[in-house]
Amino acid sequence: MTKEANGSAELIVLGRDEQGKPQAARFPAGHHGLVAKAAKAMNLAVCKADGEVLSELAKKLPPGRLYSTGRGFVPSVGRSLYGKLVEQLKLAGQPVPGEAEQSEAGRSNADQPAPGLPATWDDIAVGHLVIAQEGKWDGWWEAIVLARDGDMLTLKWPDYPWQPNVVRHAGSVALLKPGPVST
Repeated sequence: MTKEANGSAELIVLGRDEQGKPQAARFPAGHHGLVAKAAKAMNLAVCKADGEVLSELAKKLPPGRLYSTGRGFVPSVGRSLYGKLVEQLKLAGQPVPGEAEQSEAGRSNADQPAPGLPATWDDIAVGHLVIAQEGKWDGWWEAIVLARDGDMLTLKWPDYPWQPNVVRHAGSVALLKPGPVST
């Protein structure tokens, strides 16, 4: 387990940069005040690496740097590692970057799937749930339609609210099977 000599867990600083890329680093627990100040200046969250799984994930993070100016450096990390960190922080009940400001009750109607599922690409409307690729090599993810302009859809990732919205052609998204599932 990653513990400092005083018995407290290492700190994890994480969040997204201006382009939406994940950033994360580990810092010694003994520098909590300085780390918190630097993280606030970079709009990043500070969490403790409490528990075995978070402690192991913290070991995979690059060490962050604190400068005498009070600023810090937190490098970019892979989406997979960042996703695992966010998942474990949720399980541990710690605040997750990008999700604290949006509770389930505070979501707008556009964030909720519309009743039913679109049967064809022409039926796709605001609020519908579709499956889309974030990027060419990134796999397929659930997305909610925020707007439709002709055949162009503005989508958001409900499981990754910190990710920027994307625009995709209606024909490039996958539809979920509407209606009852036959067995």
